[in-house]
Amino acid sequence: MKSPWTPARDKRLLELQAAGRSAAEIAKIMGTTRGAVIGRSIRLRGIVYQSSIDSWKRANARAMAARRAEGRSFEPPEVRRKALQQMKKAIARGMPRNEAIYKANQAGALWREIGDYFGMTRQGAHLAGINWKHRRGS
Repeated sequence: MKSPWTPARDKRLLELQAAGRSAAEIAKIMGTTRGAVIGRSIRLRGIVYQSSIDSWKRANARAMAARRAEGRSFEPPEVRRKALQQMKKAIARGMPRNEAIYKANQAGALWREIGDYFGMTRQGAHLAGINWKHRRGS
């Protein structure tokens, strides 16, 4: 299928953007959708419209509110770093790896960060921690 975006349409899009038009205005002028304009803008020059930024911020705020409501908000970076340091020390003292992984997550470290330390995926770290939790019976 041939793209509806010709070099002439790309040029017109860039001119309208330079004139300060919004994605919705450009879409109306060019007879296409706002989403098509935004997608092409990103592919051409990496331009991101303020409306997209606002939408991302709203979506992230909703996601964080849902996480907090479920008691799953992210800890600040300092807390996560401290949890990883404690995990490393616990392993050095002889604590089983999976127990240390589980406790680091409970203290605020993200599964991704734990996995990075051990050279595994976040899913692998999660499974290791959860398996320890289930084996100890709680």
